[in-house]
Amino acid sequence: MGNAAVVWITRENAGDLGIRGNEFPVRILEIKTLLLELLKEGSPKDIVVLPFFRNFAEVVGHIRGRGIMGPIIIYTAEKIMQMNLLDYAAQGVIFLDSSRFDRLMVLGFITFLQKQQELVTIPETPKEKARLMDKPSQDPEIIRPIFRRILKHRAKIMLTCQFREDLPTLTVTCDIIQMVGEIETKLVLDNFSPEEFVGLYNQFGKGKRLSGFFTEDEETMGFDLTVDSCRMGKITVFLPERIYFQKRKFFRVEPDPKEPVSIHILPPGYQTVSAFVRDISEGGVGLVSPYTGLEKNQVYPVALILPSNRTLLGTGEVMFKGDGKDRTCNYGISLKFHPSDHHYLQHYVFKRQAGILATIRDLEL
Repeated sequence: MGNAAVVWITRENAGDLGIRGNEFPVRILEIKTLLLELLKEGSPKDIVVLPFFRNFAEVVGHIRGRGIMGPIIIYTAEKIMQMNLLDYAAQGVIFLDSSRFDRLMVLGFITFLQKQQELVTIPETPKEKARLMDKPSQDPEIIRPIFRRILKHRAKIMLTCQFREDLPTLTVTCDIIQMVGEIETKLVLDNFSPEEFVGLYNQFGKGKRLSGFFTEDEETMGFDLTVDSCRMGKITVFLPERIYFQKRKFFRVEPDPKEPVSIHILPPGYQTVSAFVRDISEGGVGLVSPYTGLEKNQVYPVALILPSNRTLLGTGEVMFKGDGKDRTCNYGISLKFHPSDHHYLQHYVFKRQAGILATIRDLEL
């Protein structure tokens, strides 16, 4: 789609308006997927078309907080009654309903906005970026402002929890909705996805620590959280004792032992190195191998074998190399595939995440 302004629209609204996807650069998705992808990939000039729903104002705040400044259209088949239309208009929010505007008028208006947005120039204003730190920090006076910033920008953090040693790790997302305590010593976490995480943690977590990470621009920080309380759909945790940099930027899942994922790597001048994957994400894999000859920052041809013998061919760059047990080597490898193959990896990760959730949900203790 290049530099063109993209129209993000829900499948329901696209169907009502007769948008097929070839009228202009457009992403047509179910609303939950649309919001996730928009906040992850949206550009400043993009246009967003959403149905009217109760907490749309909160979603508008998230969109603006991510630097997406194009028009936001709230479109519905019913008449919309809003008392503060001027306030929303100042934020670039437009309300349209089919009782006043027919389908062709709305479609023409969206087309006009998309063409206008292509003419908009987004100035590159250098901003003073608050770096985290060059090494792990244990100073609360440094850590606390970082979490205030996450709260202010309504950014999602990712948490991982292994409820039991014989179970895979579950990854969830959530918001920090409040900092509490006399000097903000605790964080209140809410809006979990999946929503049932709090109930599962209450049932199986038994005070287990949570590992979390958050990515800002190109920097990812990691932290461990000690749980203070877990009730009414929220989890309160203590401010982490330290934070540290890490490479992880994606959901990471552990393959089902009954349906393993394997990778084949071809170093120059050596036979193919094959290994089962220990964990996998959209961005790469972790593995253990007796072969110690792969070098950090080197790129190798790879073949990733997903269940049902789906083979993805691409390249892998060694991002991490460390000593393992019994003279083995731990590797973290970033993977690149053709976009037509990459969606198979995405599908596997999300499907495996659902399988892990189902396994934990159906536990019988």
